[in-house]
Amino acid sequence: MKTFFFKISAFVLLFALMGAGCKKDEEDLSYLDNTIPFNVNPGFAIYKTKKDYFFNVQVRPMEKFILSYEFNDKTAQITLYKGKYYYNERYRLINDYVVSTMIDSDCYFTSLSFDTYIREKLSDEFNQGATNPKVIDSIIDRDPFTEFYYCISPFNGKTEFTIAELNQLIKDKNLEKYFQKIK
Repeated sequence: MKTFFFKISAFVLLFALMGAGCKKDEEDLSYLDNTIPFNVNPGFAIYKTKKDYFFNVQVRPMEKFILSYEFNDKTAQITLYKGKYYYNERYRLINDYVVSTMIDSDCYFTSLSFDTYIREKLSDEFNQGATNPKVIDSIIDRDPFTEFYYCISPFNGKTEFTIAELNQLIKDKNLEKYFQKIK
């Protein structure tokens, strides 16, 4: 009986050690410049979503159509890095928060990555305007936000925040002190 228990324990330990040696693929976010401050003019948002939509394109519902942002390969918000297009106005913060420009609390998320979106926007058959059926059909979440804060005016004269300062506000649970809570 002791031999059986020893074999089972050794087997479990072996698998545990194998798993510990495997490193999960980490996201390559080195295309982002973390030194760029976020300015209160024109404003930016800090938010959490139900799922991880960090690499997904957002769209905005308007009164009579869905607005897809006019990103292309020459747009300042898009970076070509290691052969892929990325949106460089969205950064991960601590505790699953994200900071971003060009997003509103009524935005939807699509299943399209920025790389796919840009490559298809460059093709003649995709570039049909704001209500492109493929973009509309790719909407996967019409209520993605669990929290949403917006900053559009200076607070005590402060007109910009760095990533480190935003993370500190999150750690200190002070987002509502500096930002308007929308959701």
